[in-house]
Amino acid sequence: MAREPMPSRDEALALLHEWNESRSLRNHGLLVEAGVRGYAAEDGNDAQTVERWGIAGLLHDLDYERHPDPATHGAIGADELARRGYPDEVVHAVRAHNDVLGVPRSGRLDHLVYACDEMAGFLVAVALMRPSRKLADVEPANVRKRMTDKAFARAVPREMLVAGAAEIGIEFDVHVANMVRHLNAVAPTVGL
Repeated sequence: MAREPMPSRDEALALLHEWNESRSLRNHGLLVEAGVRGYAAEDGNDAQTVERWGIAGLLHDLDYERHPDPATHGAIGADELARRGYPDEVVHAVRAHNDVLGVPRSGRLDHLVYACDEMAGFLVAVALMRPSRKLADVEPANVRKRMTDKAFARAVPREMLVAGAAEIGIEFDVHVANMVRHLNAVAPTVGL
């Protein structure tokens, strides 16, 4: 079975930069990409799948800077990716990561993008509160403690953190530890 054509990772990164001037949004894309890539590789996928899935993580918030409204976020980005020839699997994962759109997550990629998205953001916030300000120093206990503080990273829905781990079928603490390990691959690039 022939694969759909896939723009390169360099093209995807250029697209992310074209649509997002915010360094924090660019860094978030890199972090989610690292999380999705890490899981994709651990799942035993071939190099092309790992690359494709990583790009879905990189571009999941493509439209957020220009169109942050929850009623359209993900849909506009997915439409742009479809227009540019990204595979249906990537387009669907971008659309499905926003619960407000009501698009069911069905494949492993959909669940990984969802599970890595909010967790990546929360882990950054926790890391910045550590004395070292290093992602590598974040433990599951640190994350659980910060989750109970409603004022801490209040924009991150705690239920989504828990639901993400459940969707990929692992215990919450294992997901936290996996994400810290996966995100460490890009930590120096994003200043963590």
